[in-house]
Amino acid sequence: MSAGYQRLRDRSGGADLSGTASPIPLESLLLAEAALRYADWPGGAGARPRQIAVIGPTQTGKSTLVNLLLGRAVAEVSPLAGFTVHPAGFWLTAASENESWAEALLPGWQRCAPDQLSRGALQTYALTKAEPAGAPDPDAGLFARPGCVVWDTPDFDSLAARGYVHAVVEVVALADLYLLVLSKEKYSDLSVWHLLDLLAPLARPLVVCLNKVPPEAEEVIVRSLRARLSERGRSWGDVPIVALPYDPALAAGGRADRTTLAEPLREIAQACDAGIAAPTAGPNRGARAAGVRALLRRHWDAWLAPVRAEQAARAQWQQMVSQAATAFLAAYRRDYLDHPGRYDSFRRAAVELLNLLEIPRIGGVIARTRRLVTWPARQLLAAGRAWWDERRPAAGSSRAVHSLGVEATVLVDTFNALQIGLQRDLARRCVPGEPGFAVWQALARQLQRDEDRVRQAFEAALRTHHEQVTGEIRAAATSLYAALQKQPTRLAALRAGRVAMDVGTLLLAVKTGGLTPLDIVWAPAAFGLTSLLMEGAAGLEMQRVDRQLKARQQAAAAELVQGTLVRELTGLAMRLDDARLFGLTSDRLDAAAQALAAWEGEAPAEPRGAGHG
Repeated sequence: MSAGYQRLRDRSGGADLSGTASPIPLESLLLAEAALRYADWPGGAGARPRQIAVIGPTQTGKSTLVNLLLGRAVAEVSPLAGFTVHPAGFWLTAASENESWAEALLPGWQRCAPDQLSRGALQTYALTKAEPAGAPDPDAGLFARPGCVVWDTPDFDSLAARGYVHAVVEVVALADLYLLVLSKEKYSDLSVWHLLDLLAPLARPLVVCLNKVPPEAEEVIVRSLRARLSERGRSWGDVPIVALPYDPALAAGGRADRTTLAEPLREIAQACDAGIAAPTAGPNRGARAAGVRALLRRHWDAWLAPVRAEQAARAQWQQMVSQAATAFLAAYRRDYLDHPGRYDSFRRAAVELLNLLEIPRIGGVIARTRRLVTWPARQLLAAGRAWWDERRPAAGSSRAVHSLGVEATVLVDTFNALQIGLQRDLARRCVPGEPGFAVWQALARQLQRDEDRVRQAFEAALRTHHEQVTGEIRAAATSLYAALQKQPTRLAALRAGRVAMDVGTLLLAVKTGGLTPLDIVWAPAAFGLTSLLMEGAAGLEMQRVDRQLKARQQAAAAELVQGTLVRELTGLAMRLDDARLFGLTSDRLDAAAQALAAWEGEAPAEPRGAGHG
């Protein structure tokens, strides 16, 4: 049994044939599982005895009727409701009869003698051989003939029935005929009609015994019951209904009055014999398989509804992540690439170009002199930054990532906004009782657990992205320098301007002791001079390089988002380990649906039952 199927069974919290609503109709799932097992059991007519399941609500007299039909006290009777909790089969056969067919009964259950059945061990059952008692007369019992197993089953409507209803499901799945025992108090119970609706697709023969019916009420109750049966379809309005009169002596625990019960008991026996003898009844392999297919088809969508809701929630999560990634890239373009105050990549390219414009030997001397003069100021500024960092709230590795520049700051801030938005959307969807609730709740927990890990993966990818962008910036500077080399006059003018600016900043640093914020004064001026000269030298070259640099940065950011962020967030749905989740993929559901359709396509036309079949 697969984990997904086991979770499908567990989600209902237990089987219930009483009609109580549950998230998944587990009783139909259990019935289908057992019916599939017995569909070809154990190989055709004559290979096993006929199976008659005596079923009904509590206190309708099922065990008493079994004893009356078999002509002997084999089923234990009690006035207490819910007394019978184990299935007990009574096999009327010769002592030498082969019982290999019984090996397929109730797999996983333990077979015990009737006196060894314990209410503390519900996964047990009894199957007892009984010698035929002779001719089928009122004294010997009407079912006293070989080749028949009569099953006394627990009730399906008491408060305790949830604990042992699996036994009822197993017996009705293997049965060739149902003998439904009702009383004037229980014939209209919702649980009865819920059970009949459940059994209807199997198309097994049905005989109804109205037990404990006062003579004056018999006609009214039978007419009402037959009308309700007609409303259920399946020609059930024609099923045999036999009234068994109320016997005060039998109710008091004494012997039954055989003169009043003999004829109704004979009618019940004849109706059961006729039902099992029908062409589509008994151990007819084709009829049993057709009934199982009908059962599967009727409940297929109901079984898979919560599974499909789970898959829909997972697919919706993928869409949420995809939409968040699109919004991420739009925010990146708005807050960085198209932001006039924050976009600094081209300015960095201009600074790289200035380095390329240095005059050999002269530029190096000026740079070393400038570093020497500004050393005290730089040490002072470094100490101030260290003091501030020690007093700022710890921000983990994000502090180091922010130091990579404006672009990294924008990307980290956008990532934080994305995570907060996804957490908010998940919390909004965590509504108990709504489809996919378990998935949303599990995703919310998983996102919270994996928040640090996803952040670390994003920041590691961000560092790689920064290195890639730095390489693109150097490539842009090299491209500009190559354009200048084609115009030596302009190149010489830029180099002269660069030397003049370096000398000026050096003199300013000497005069101020290196305390002037040189980068604030020098870098914009250098960028402005370079841009002015370049625009004059290369026309639209600056704009073209700027557009290309932005396009490459946009592509790099998209790779960062898709290759790391989307991968990590969509992977959350694959790592959910909530026990309430089924974990069944769409491929497996499609394969199961195709297998069912193929089985239906291979089957011959389903024969119609005879009357009540």
